[in-house]
Amino acid sequence: MPLPQLVPSRVCLSCEVCCRFPEPDSFLRPYFTAEESRRAVARGIDPMHFSDPAGCQISVVPNPSGEGYLCPAFDPATSHCRIYEDRPLDCRIYPLAVMWNQDRSQVVLGWDTKCPFMRDAVPSEILAHAGTVTAVLEREDRLATMASNPRLIGRFQEDVVILNPLPKLTARLRGGREAGGAGHEAQGRSPSPSEATVRPLTLADHDRFRQVLARVDTPLAHYALAPHLIWKDLFHYSWTEITGCLCLFADYADGLFMPLPPIPCDSRDGRDLRDSSLTIPAFRASLAPALAACFAMMRDRNGGSAVSRVENIPEEWMEELQALGYRLKPKDPDYLYRTADLVALAGDNYKSQRAACNRFEREHRYTVESYLDSDRDACLALFRAWAAQKQASGLEETGRHMLADSEAAHREALTHHRELALAGHVVRVEGTVRAYTFGYGLSASVWCVLLEVADRTVPGLAAFIFRECCRQAAGRRCEFVNTMDDSGLPSLAQSKRAYHPFQLVPSYIVTEA
Repeated sequence: MPLPQLVPSRVCLSCEVCCRFPEPDSFLRPYFTAEESRRAVARGIDPMHFSDPAGCQISVVPNPSGEGYLCPAFDPATSHCRIYEDRPLDCRIYPLAVMWNQDRSQVVLGWDTKCPFMRDAVPSEILAHAGTVTAVLEREDRLATMASNPRLIGRFQEDVVILNPLPKLTARLRGGREAGGAGHEAQGRSPSPSEATVRPLTLADHDRFRQVLARVDTPLAHYALAPHLIWKDLFHYSWTEITGCLCLFADYADGLFMPLPPIPCDSRDGRDLRDSSLTIPAFRASLAPALAACFAMMRDRNGGSAVSRVENIPEEWMEELQALGYRLKPKDPDYLYRTADLVALAGDNYKSQRAACNRFEREHRYTVESYLDSDRDACLALFRAWAAQKQASGLEETGRHMLADSEAAHREALTHHRELALAGHVVRVEGTVRAYTFGYGLSASVWCVLLEVADRTVPGLAAFIFRECCRQAAGRRCEFVNTMDDSGLPSLAQSKRAYHPFQLVPSYIVTEA
């Protein structure tokens, strides 16, 4: 069934609303599926206007005769669309719009009051037209298209009047697949949040998470299990699977949140999910319902609390999640360095660090050794002495609280380093453990420094053990070293910046709008 057109052509040709946008990144830009992009390019639209061939909003161009921006398919001289016969679904249904309702519990069809014609049309005509479009959108072929392109569903707009719910589309995006009539059984339905089996996270889950998290091509340090599990005494971690995604939760005194976004944990289409090309477009059909279900679970636990959130979102995911209607705000970035720079410590940029290492080597008899279980008690004693030194140095209040919580995390790493796939080293001075460090390989090119403790009474030792850690990374042929974020602590940020990071890797927190 073709989609009908309600607005007469004479009205469209005189309209000054459609195809025009106030800013280049307007969320109102039309969305093109992969097939729609292909057809538009075949009709002469520059492929550079499509940032993602798998599906995206079209890039607009400056208005040559006024303010704002235009769709590149729009001819301002004639007010005609250059690809009218192959215009995308987003444009075909306008001035109707598909969007989430205000509480994101349902996908709905509404009419946009910005359209001049809708202000004059007879309500009965609008309702009849909406009923026809609803029937088309709820057909199986349209449901499949919408589920594969969840950004076709816009965020809630107050100036769009809701006309009809779209229950089948809602169910498909939520992970369910409802049958199309009485007497039919639902098939292939994914569990709802209330039905999802939530399991406590244990060390036995490490290998499974390692395989799944490796599918995300990011240098962010938290895409490994170790930086989460070492905090198990502070947070209760649990996980479940929703619409083919692995979902990790952390529960603490303030409520429930997600330290990572849902990650695909199977390959239903046979692709190699460890391929670095795996980005949101590769699993967007499962991401939208998984996120919606996860936020529903957090709302059930937290009520209206602002605790409900998803942390450690890579920058590459921003546009997609914003298009789904979520709000993103920056989190403290990770500090990423070139390994070779930290090993060589060459030039004026590293003059003080080089001098510190030289002083330590000159003044002390030392050994650098791999961490052994027999070193555990000595390392714990060192941690307590180091923590006391930090407290005495006038640490900021936030830092004092974090330091008090961190002993349990260090104990977990020292005790279960093998299960967490951590590599540890100790520095002995005159036979006594005076420093230790633990890290892990995030990928073939990125080494992450998880923990580092050095006796503050030994000049140059902190710089020395950090350089040794970087040498270990170089030995593993890791091009980059990630020292994680600075936790918002000015003193820690200052020390990390002193090593001249190659990049501050952006990270974001997602909340519901």
